[in-house]
Amino acid sequence: MRIAPDERKNQAREHAIKGMRRFRYRDAQASLDDAKRSPYFWWWTYLRQSKDYWLVCVQKGVADDMRLRRTYFKFGDVYAAPFDEWWLKRGTSLFSERIDLPSVREVDRGDMRLSRDGSEHMLVEIPLHLTERTIISQIRQLLRDSPDRVVRRHSSAQAQLVKYTGNRMDVASVALRVWREYYNSRTEDKTFKVGKVQGTLSYYQIGRRLKLVSTCMPSTTDDAVRSAKKVGGMKVAVSRALARANNLASHAAIGEFPMLAKIKEPIQWRSSAQARLAFAEETKLWRPLFEPDETLPTERFMVPKSAA
Repeated sequence: MRIAPDERKNQAREHAIKGMRRFRYRDAQASLDDAKRSPYFWWWTYLRQSKDYWLVCVQKGVADDMRLRRTYFKFGDVYAAPFDEWWLKRGTSLFSERIDLPSVREVDRGDMRLSRDGSEHMLVEIPLHLTERTIISQIRQLLRDSPDRVVRRHSSAQAQLVKYTGNRMDVASVALRVWREYYNSRTEDKTFKVGKVQGTLSYYQIGRRLKLVSTCMPSTTDDAVRSAKKVGGMKVAVSRALARANNLASHAAIGEFPMLAKIKEPIQWRSSAQARLAFAEETKLWRPLFEPDETLPTERFMVPKSAA
């Protein structure tokens, strides 16, 4: 694979990336393994579940919704290459801090120039003969006693994660498993209710296959009432997971991740674009990509008049 000069430069320079196992990486390649276990991998993955984002890739950034356009010009065509290639070419520069963050440093005795915003710094004199443990303990106490100390997490990256708790990535993983099972089990010409075993799987069957809720798994000792409760509980869990998958994909497409709530302002398309999306889904021009090494063509296409 031929590497463009700009891409080679991106791969070779140091990167500082928040939300990863480490903060600094000597180059893009060194960050790749951690990136695969990071929220950024899930952002990229959920973009590949979005029909809306796929159409923007087909149209090379042309979209009625400006939020989609902004996301496209940051992330590019996520359908065109595996994650490794996308991360090395685009991901590291997209999520890297563009401005050096403040850091602890030694002040030159002969040149006492301080940082520009001195109000957010504390001058500390450290006796070098003390033990490291004592020094750290005393500095920690000074910080705790300071009335001016306010922790702010600024980021200068082009794309930034929404503040989230760690378990939200677990939710994203589960939601994707459920969405994948649902999508792969569908048949367009059949719709079955709970209890049917062929064709489109019911929500309960999907949950049972994935063992989604351990307390809702069937047992030979279940009576009719308990069995019905388990079916209902599993159906609710699967429905919730599918809604979360849809919400994560919709928010990812407009540059917000990870967001589990329903998108406040739905993505807007003109009727002609909606027809293109419907045709693409029906003819399998579009399909969600569940594996990080899968790709999908994003070539322009025409909708036949008979299908419009």
